[in-house]
Amino acid sequence: MQIMAETKSLEELMPMRGNNAYIIPEYQRYYSWGEEQIEQLFNDIQQEDPGYYVGNLLVTNHRDSESTVDVIDGQQRLITLSLFLLAVWEHATKFMDEPQKDSGKYISEEQEELIGLRRDIKRQLLLEEKSRMPRLQLLEPDSNGYQALLGVVFGERPVKIWHRTLPKRYKYISQKLFADEFRTPEELQSFYNKLNSIITLRVKVTGLEDALTVFSSFNSKGKPLTLLDLLKVEFIRAGNEYLHQDSDEVLRSWDRLMSEFSDQQGNTNDAAVTQFLLNNYDAFENDSRSSVTKGKALRYYQRLIDGKYKKGEDYLRTMVRRAQTFAQIVMPERAASEHREITERLSKLGKLESTQLYPLLFFLLENRSWLDLDAKRLSTLLDAMVAFYVRRNITLVPKSSNIRAMMLDYIREIQSKKLKGDDVVRCIVGKLGALPQINDDAVRSALLESGMYDKNKNTTRFLLIELERRLPGSDLFNKATPDNLDEYDNKTPRWTIEHILPEGANLPEWWKEAISPDDPSNAGEIQEQVVHMLGNLTLTPYNSNLKQLPFAADPPYQEGEANYVRSKRDYRRDGQFVGLRENLKLNSSLTEPRQPIDEKRDWTAADIKRRTAELADAIVELFDFPEVEAPGDSAVESHLSKVTDPKAS
Repeated sequence: MQIMAETKSLEELMPMRGNNAYIIPEYQRYYSWGEEQIEQLFNDIQQEDPGYYVGNLLVTNHRDSESTVDVIDGQQRLITLSLFLLAVWEHATKFMDEPQKDSGKYISEEQEELIGLRRDIKRQLLLEEKSRMPRLQLLEPDSNGYQALLGVVFGERPVKIWHRTLPKRYKYISQKLFADEFRTPEELQSFYNKLNSIITLRVKVTGLEDALTVFSSFNSKGKPLTLLDLLKVEFIRAGNEYLHQDSDEVLRSWDRLMSEFSDQQGNTNDAAVTQFLLNNYDAFENDSRSSVTKGKALRYYQRLIDGKYKKGEDYLRTMVRRAQTFAQIVMPERAASEHREITERLSKLGKLESTQLYPLLFFLLENRSWLDLDAKRLSTLLDAMVAFYVRRNITLVPKSSNIRAMMLDYIREIQSKKLKGDDVVRCIVGKLGALPQINDDAVRSALLESGMYDKNKNTTRFLLIELERRLPGSDLFNKATPDNLDEYDNKTPRWTIEHILPEGANLPEWWKEAISPDDPSNAGEIQEQVVHMLGNLTLTPYNSNLKQLPFAADPPYQEGEANYVRSKRDYRRDGQFVGLRENLKLNSSLTEPRQPIDEKRDWTAADIKRRTAELADAIVELFDFPEVEAPGDSAVESHLSKVTDPKAS
């Protein structure tokens, strides 16, 4: 096996000169990164130092070419980086079109730099300008969308592509990530320089068989040296040097810290410990708006540990105490809390992937005593955080990095103003509820204009389960049949998300005729526009059975049939309806008011949009912010008195 491994910057991978080309082979996946993964890469590039390592790129020669390679691993990241380059080009163009504020004239030197930047990016993205051949050659349908996007560098405006995954993700990058981040050409140029400097390990092998072997070794179970290992050494050194502790004493404290994040078999959750370390620094030691990153954490902690131990503080013991609090946040199911309502709300936040809230949440829980935050006040704060993150995960604003900076600002304000009790509640709930990006209209608009499932599957599942539990109507579950919506069988959820109009290519003819009766050939485009909208989704334990079945079928279900498997509507097992006629509150909105489900024969794009609007109204009501009254009123009591459904706690 011949392996050639080289560290390459993006500027070397996608040079301004040269015929380097990358082909995504037919056996690879389409572009599938979601907004969270894209934003994480963007934040890493922004926050880490130049030359940040982003991962590996595994390639083989394409046929006999030395300059063209097939991408075996790393294609999702490579595509995303190329979209970042295109977004820089687009925003450079916007700066060029802005007149000088004071004179109305263009700044010639600045314009010249922007022209040069755009020229460089054009060369990076295209092999040849005349043929418009992209340096990165994707699979269909990604290729069509990508080439349409690249048309912008020739003055063209892409149309009728925004319902496709890759253009959707580019729109998110350009309009959400870049929109408020770069306010001057200098800031944009600085990001472009950082982007070009990112490092990847390009591993080139001779054939596909060798590539698969290397790929397997990349994903083996070997454990690299981590931040935890390096910090353990720092604590031993500081304990020995400043407090005259022997290594065994320090290690016993270290083991107690690790035990807070370990399972019953003693296996430590390294990711949870790393989260703790980053959030401990941000919540209690950081005095800036910039969050500590994994790349900088060791350096920051080295200085912090030295400072604490020089003053005689056994900082490891402090961290053990704080770890007990943080474990309640990341593993609420293990929390030995006497307040069930707190644990349940923490669990909801975990399902919403609300990690950017953790510094503030950690600060509040750790300091609940001197902040005078009893269970009722904490419950109100947690309800506000759940409402915020539901709305944020629907609208995708504010950006994750901005949320974390906001949380650090809230901590500083509480500290500087010495807020306590209801004043803390008023401060946080008031600020979160006042954000215009997540108001009722913004939430409704986001749900009605785009899909939800492809945006955030976990939040979609959370919303469907919450709607089922909290919508009015008769419950499917009772004492005899306990609620099992959150339960798993062998790591697989019992209840899964069902697309009523099926997702994926190759729609059966009955579905094409249902959603586009006048022109079945247009059904695929309509499907892409509405298939992931909330109104097309429900819950079922029989997802694998329903698949591409029609909404209704002939002959229909006949009274007394124990089993019926021809349609989603009437699917029946052992004398029970388990398809869309199952007695879920979610399914009551499948029809118009007072229309029996057995009279509904089809499921159309209009049905999906109607139901999406109904569910959007329910969401903004269920996830409204607690009312915060003026000082002197019992704001907390007022809010909690409205939470009458114990399942909503």
